[in-house]
Amino acid sequence: MARFLNLQDLQADGRPSRFNLKARDNTVEVLHGNQTGSRHSRRQSDKAASGDNRALDWGVLESDIALFPHSPLALADVLSTQGGFLDLIPATISEDKNDTQDPANSAVASSDRNATPSDSQPDTLDQTIDLRFTAHRHPRNPRDRFNLLTRHNAADLLKQCKKILVENALVKNKGERQLYLAAGFVSWPDASNSQERKRAPLLLYPALLVRVPNEARYEVRLAGDTPEYNQALMLHTEQRFAVKLPEFNHEAPLSDFLAQVAQSVQGSTTLALEFDIALGSASLLHTEAIESTAIELPDVPAHFNVGLAMSITGNKSLHQLNAVLQLIPNYAESVSSNDQAAVAAAHTESVAGLRKYAARLAAEGLDHVEFRQLSTLPAMISKWTLAVDSGLQSSTLSSVLNVPELSSRELIRLASIIELIDKAPASIEQFAHPDLCFSNTPLLMRRAQHQARLIEDELEALQDYFLLDKVPAKSQLLGLIAELGSNTEHEHDYVDADYFNARRQFMEFSIEKPTNLTTEHRRLLSQLAKVMRFRELFVNNTEYRAALGPAYKGLRTDWALLEQMSEYARELSDVLESESVAAQILSNWHAFRAAYSVELDTLQAAAEACRRLLGTVGTRWQTQSVSALCTHAILIRSRLLEWQGTYGHVENHADKTPAIVLSSFSGKSREDVVVETQVDETRTRIDQQLQAGEIKREQIIDTLQWLLAASNAASDKELDIDAIVAHLQIA
Repeated sequence: MARFLNLQDLQADGRPSRFNLKARDNTVEVLHGNQTGSRHSRRQSDKAASGDNRALDWGVLESDIALFPHSPLALADVLSTQGGFLDLIPATISEDKNDTQDPANSAVASSDRNATPSDSQPDTLDQTIDLRFTAHRHPRNPRDRFNLLTRHNAADLLKQCKKILVENALVKNKGERQLYLAAGFVSWPDASNSQERKRAPLLLYPALLVRVPNEARYEVRLAGDTPEYNQALMLHTEQRFAVKLPEFNHEAPLSDFLAQVAQSVQGSTTLALEFDIALGSASLLHTEAIESTAIELPDVPAHFNVGLAMSITGNKSLHQLNAVLQLIPNYAESVSSNDQAAVAAAHTESVAGLRKYAARLAAEGLDHVEFRQLSTLPAMISKWTLAVDSGLQSSTLSSVLNVPELSSRELIRLASIIELIDKAPASIEQFAHPDLCFSNTPLLMRRAQHQARLIEDELEALQDYFLLDKVPAKSQLLGLIAELGSNTEHEHDYVDADYFNARRQFMEFSIEKPTNLTTEHRRLLSQLAKVMRFRELFVNNTEYRAALGPAYKGLRTDWALLEQMSEYARELSDVLESESVAAQILSNWHAFRAAYSVELDTLQAAAEACRRLLGTVGTRWQTQSVSALCTHAILIRSRLLEWQGTYGHVENHADKTPAIVLSSFSGKSREDVVVETQVDETRTRIDQQLQAGEIKREQIIDTLQWLLAASNAASDKELDIDAIVAHLQIA
């Protein structure tokens, strides 16, 4: 069981009394008392305990290695030694397998590695205190190994070690999760459950789990001799319990530090020092995140009413205060204070109904629309849809382009390309081709241009031997090669007429005009036939003709002109963000240009109306067809008219949006009901005071504005409502 130390256990000279200081097996000696500080300050200090750092509430995690009680003083030598080891000793199982034996009666506890059994399992706290006061009187060699008695059997202990290794290995960022040996605890009653206590570690020693070679067990190796001091605990005890803990000096003995802590908590009836250790994973103690932060609240306005402000803050949290201030009516825009009946009637709308209305609007993508705009929005939607329909009925879209699935984004961009249309190349009327708009066409064009260059280089090399303009057709050239034969090793015994005619034809387009044909002549002739074949295939390439259009003319193609046409077509596609629409434009260029110039105003009006609809119902519709957008907008219009009949005009929150209203709720039904009740109560109280003349409208406006600014400042500093309450108490 954990051990506690208080002032009554110290003698007059400051030494612990061996008579009063006892270890109890079944009871816990805890001095209870009332907690100091306001409820708000307790909430603020408790907030620092959230997260994985376990700084203010060590608790028990599933991945912790459960230990039997060990005094940190018994481990002082190992803790002060860099690279010290702790052997994890499994608990023995009695005949009743559901019961683990106390290690004090276990033979395993005596199997020490460089440590005696009494060191690893002190039976009483007297022994731990003796270590404190006899260390200097009896010098001994410090040890670097100690036995830790666990509550797990051997199999469970092995699984627990592997679990810790796996969980810590999954952490991506350094310091987010690490194994620690916590030495010494300070505890206090849990505010939510007086029967339990929160325990905060004093010192955290970084540790590593190391597999013992050739054995199915792990041991703990301390990563260093300097622990992390829990600064968060120091701040917490000072702010909440007015107890200042001593600073940790790593050069002083651990026993001296724990004695100083005992001296510090002796005057508190709530805090207790526990002589115990724990082994588990936690995050680094980032104490800078919980240090007190200075906050500058706005100046109190001229008509500020302290009583009203105190009644509004009440027992609310900062989140609840923000919600109330967001949901409360805007008294600056309310009717004159002379008409009190009108004020009361205007403020009778339910917050629950407002939240439901805001939720329905948000579900339709209208969470960004102010409530003041909802009354005129149906009429505006009708106006915008008519303008969009006019654009869809234009001859440019319905006849020339004929794209029934034109998206909203494409319509908006189509109406803005007038400058691009005006700068079209002069040859576009002759060479416009829809396939030039597609992204793979430039790659195919470069491939064709490369092949043309290769063929031209081959023909240029053959110009030294042949008159290319006199070369016969491919079929005649192949017949000529066949007549001339391929044997040049000996002279023919006779020359027939076919051979004679073939040689005569060869001499007509040969520059050298040889009387006898050699092997080189026949090779050149074969190369010429091959190049002519490639040229014929290139000129008649159907893929190139289909993709490049009329501007493609084989080797006689004007590549500069074709590149200019391709660049313009690609620019048109990029601006429209649609290759298909750009292709439709080029395929009907003459008709499109004529219709577009005449109906430009109609198209631009349709595009502007389309922008308005997208800004209302949500930009997710910009990839949908224009007709689908108009259909959805008409549906939204009908629902708005229906909801206006159900919820009426939201006058008190006219300047707010559904998103602001919904952000004031947590999404948890119980908390939302509390917020709704607080809003209704606050509004009713203000209206009653206003009608009774107890408060003026200027005071309400200034007070609400100051509270809203103050709550925003506290939220930015990640503080609680304490800062505001303290400021009001001073005021």
